[in-house]
Amino acid sequence: MQGCEQYQYYIFLVVALLLVSLFFNLKYRQNIQKRQENENILIKNAYYHPVTSLPNKENIKIVISEQIDRALRHDKSFLIMLIKIKNYHEVKLHSKVLAKEFMLEASNRLLQSTRDEDIIGQISDDTFIVVFNEYLEEENYSIVLKRVEESFTEAPELNTKYNIDFKISIGICKYPDEASDGESLIEKARNEAINID
Repeated sequence: MQGCEQYQYYIFLVVALLLVSLFFNLKYRQNIQKRQENENILIKNAYYHPVTSLPNKENIKIVISEQIDRALRHDKSFLIMLIKIKNYHEVKLHSKVLAKEFMLEASNRLLQSTRDEDIIGQISDDTFIVVFNEYLEEENYSIVLKRVEESFTEAPELNTKYNIDFKISIGICKYPDEASDGESLIEKARNEAINID
């Protein structure tokens, strides 16, 4: 009888240890999952724009650097296009929420008017950039440029009492003819867009 009680005690002890082990394994897994989620949030905040979720300036610098490496290997050139939404701050004066919707609409139009292989980023609150991912002939660049311009001709579909249109300026810069590093390419395209104002 005593052996039977001892056997039951051991079974109870083993079950209890298994349950405790299972509990701590679940807690450990939850902690790892939470840490992974936090790391993903940090990465997203570091490399993607918070409103449009497009690559931000730091991310685009990496993209341009990689594109420069490829262009050097193949002895090719490539183009970047910068699109400045000139009336963004005017819209923001009406409403910050409206300004976010305005820029989301702008990003959607850019995504629809460019090719899947081109990289689109938002490098500041009012400025987008397109890094052409292929080495195109000049006339092909101008086709995409025209599509982008046309995509902004219609007023945005926003639920607002204000009469808002897109006012944009576009600057382009070619590697390596006009600039030989990422920062210079962006700055030259930005200056061209500003001078169009």
